[in-house]
Amino acid sequence: MIERLAGAIEELLISPHGEAIAEARRLADHLEAKIAEAEVAYAAAGGPAVEGYADLAGFARHRCGATLTDSRRVARRAKRLRMWPCLAEAWREGRVSGTHVELLCAIVPDRHVERFMGAMPGLIDTIAALSARHAGQHLRRTVERADAFAEREAVEAGREPPITPPPARELSASRSLDDALFLSGHVTGDDAAHVEKALVAATRPDRPGERRTPKERRADALVEVCRRYLETIDNPDAKRSTERLTICADVVTLYRAWLRGAGVRTADELEDFLAERPRLGELDRGLFLDAFDHTSHTARTLDGNPVTDALVAAVAAGGAMELLLTAAGRILHLGRSTRTFSAAQRRAVLARDGGCRSPGCHAGPERCDIHHVRPWDDGGATDITNAVAKCRHCHLDHHRRALRDQLEPDGTYTVTAPDGTHRTTHPPGWNQHPAPIVVPTTSRPAPEAILGAPTFGHRCGCPCDRHPDPHERARIDHARHLTLRRVRLLKLELERGA
Repeated sequence: MIERLAGAIEELLISPHGEAIAEARRLADHLEAKIAEAEVAYAAAGGPAVEGYADLAGFARHRCGATLTDSRRVARRAKRLRMWPCLAEAWREGRVSGTHVELLCAIVPDRHVERFMGAMPGLIDTIAALSARHAGQHLRRTVERADAFAEREAVEAGREPPITPPPARELSASRSLDDALFLSGHVTGDDAAHVEKALVAATRPDRPGERRTPKERRADALVEVCRRYLETIDNPDAKRSTERLTICADVVTLYRAWLRGAGVRTADELEDFLAERPRLGELDRGLFLDAFDHTSHTARTLDGNPVTDALVAAVAAGGAMELLLTAAGRILHLGRSTRTFSAAQRRAVLARDGGCRSPGCHAGPERCDIHHVRPWDDGGATDITNAVAKCRHCHLDHHRRALRDQLEPDGTYTVTAPDGTHRTTHPPGWNQHPAPIVVPTTSRPAPEAILGAPTFGHRCGCPCDRHPDPHERARIDHARHLTLRRVRLLKLELERGA
């Protein structure tokens, strides 16, 4: 059946007209209803646990490539549809759309799921004729009436009425696929006054030639408030959660950020930059040359979100944030001197793993413990090479089920169940194959266009330019290029000094 569906999709050609697109959307919604029905049955039968996943959300993330938000939405929808089979049937028959189903699953709180079971058929008929906006408004009013009825019901039964006040403040912050942070929420009363006053105080006037909208000014003010707060933190390691912003950057990335912050873009500018700093040692000079000649990795936060070179340079210059340097992903060791991982080791492991490393679980770093791969009681060391991040649930489950695990030097983590089943995960950014050699599409590749070769913009004129294999040329002559340039820069420095 799935093969037939795949073949039909491959042969499908949708006409670029409104009617055709609307009909295709309707069919896609019908297919989504079928998939949701299968997910309900799969979760009810314990399928995720049998295949080694914590829950349906973990399955959706690991096997289906869903984001954290989408995976939680899928799991919540499956729970609701299992309790409301008439809603699943109405969706499958096309009496309600997937949008209406998502509204019901999102707006009806857990405390009223059973209460809505009897009223669901009538509620389906009501919202089916409404637009998404009006359906949402109707559902929110229905939930408010359910809260009032539950309170009256408890009083009549002689029980203490449930306290379900509307939230005075809430804020959601989620990353989009392009790494933008979207904020949504509200605050009321005195809290609103504090937030408003802080945003007004942090708002700066437009610079000459700058024209910002009021929304842009408030966004800039919020960033400034957060930056100033980070500067006031004195003890970022007092709690398990990391309060101060930690930036993870390779050493070469740090030096590249330094060059970019100084405006160095060409070979001549690099020569002037080094000549102005005669006290730099050979190691620093070599790292600057390496940073100029190579494409280094992007600096990221502990959560794995990218940051700019400007922020890396500011942190390295003594900012309020913390900079965690790495070299090929290898960081810290403590041996058997202590059983508990230090705060620095915890940050190092989270920087490498990005969150829980249990197969199928994608809990964020703020929810993770640090787990000894080889147990401490069996002689395991408190080292980075013997540590992985695990959320509290997966950590306890690991010891409860007596799982065996192994950590490779490159961060590859393998978990073996008692029945011999193996599951392997890799840290973010892991790549089994080296970076490819990139050559131009001309008949004769230029050495400066090869990734990993020198990029100063000229050829050395030696026979390596005529080497038939660009891969071999890059490997043979890279060290020679660096050595010649370092000698040239030192000679230039001596001449200027004289």
